Amino acid sequence: MLTLGKIDHIHIRVGDVAAALKWYQRVLALTPDTRYKTDGEHNAAMLVNSSGSVRLAIGEDADAVPSSQGAVAFVVGGQDFVEWIDRLAGERVTNREGQSIARDSVRDHRFFCALSFVDPFGNPFEIVSYDHTWLVGKLKLGGQLAV
Repeated sequence: MLTLGKIDHIHIRVGDVAAALKWYQRVLALTPDTRYKTDGEHNAAMLVNSSGSVRLAIGEDADAVPSSQGAVAFVVGGQDFVEWIDRLAGERVTNREGQSIARDSVRDHRFFCALSFVDPFGNPFEIVSYDHTWLVGKLKLGGQLAV
């Protein structure tokens, strides 16, 4: 049977690659993957996390319009989820509505928790954890069920 493997990378379009690289490195701890070289024709860079399990291709497109349909979602464990909330809050990252990320930004989806945010160009992201029971107790979630 024909199947797909894992996702290799996701393309993210931004208005300024240099500014985006700084943000993605500082906020999401992604670094340039040195195996990929810019060929001069495209102003783009491949970013990777420390384990090599996440790769984002950041490309410059002055006319890029952020998606209103979906988001790139990263999955983490419960403790890491809590640490990501604090990291994003400390970096003054916002959600689509322009509100700063905080612990009350977490949405309870009944069997997982999610934290939605955008990069400086409006590209949507989520951090998700399936350590639901632990997170509900740790974050004292209640009444924030997402539909």
